Amino acid sequence: MIAIVSDSTPERIAFVSLCESRGWVYIECSSVHAFKQFLRRTRPTVILTRDQFTDGFSDHIIAAVNSGGFASTTKTIVLAGAGMTPAAEARQIALGADCVQRDPVRSEVVVAYIAKYLGSPRQTTSSVGPPGPTELEFAGVPFDPIERNLGLGQQKITLTPREAALVDVLIHHQGRLVSYETLFSEVLERRFNADTSNMRVLLGKLNTSTQLIGIDARDWVQVVPKTGYLYHGTPLSTIVVRAKNAPA
Repeated sequence: MIAIVSDSTPERIAFVSLCESRGWVYIECSSVHAFKQFLRRTRPTVILTRDQFTDGFSDHIIAAVNSGGFASTTKTIVLAGAGMTPAAEARQIALGADCVQRDPVRSEVVVAYIAKYLGSPRQTTSSVGPPGPTELEFAGVPFDPIERNLGLGQQKITLTPREAALVDVLIHHQGRLVSYETLFSEVLERRFNADTSNMRVLLGKLNTSTQLIGIDARDWVQVVPKTGYLYHGTPLSTIVVRAKNAPA
């Protein structure tokens, strides 16, 4: 499995085409958060990552691999800007990168490295389970992204994988607009084609599920037409009331 990690859609498409032309299995991740979500499900053999993202750096990608305990079984290729200094490049290698390629990236060289890493013998390591659940909260109640549980005690439900992925993305972008491009990439694991119906249906299913524990998910998630979703961490009805009562 090859993880293509870049917040540039054209770059991801280019490397996806290269992987498909060679019959390599791959997954696309458009952010550091999306990559960390991916690690909960699968351990990649090769990671092809950009050095900078809107939500972090390749440092965080490498750190996630190291903390997961499978650095010895995974090879990481970092794609860096032309202006990266030798010291910064050396730092990436010291952190755990196996290869650093500066712009302009030569696809044939990157492909050669991927082919080499995919075919190289690897150390056998004991199975390492996913990291323990993080203390998260959605709509005022606890959320366990590993078990996909939302709520407490008798007022607890288990979300579907897609519902849980949507909740997790919204939590990690709280207070910030999540574009449909990001939602489709991180939740549905495919590119956005301007049709929002699948995401709309998923939000509806999530709302139906949360109503079982007395939560109206739609009152917490603002749908911004043609743009994406915005999770405030506060009920929208409360925000509207505050706005109406604000002094003129």
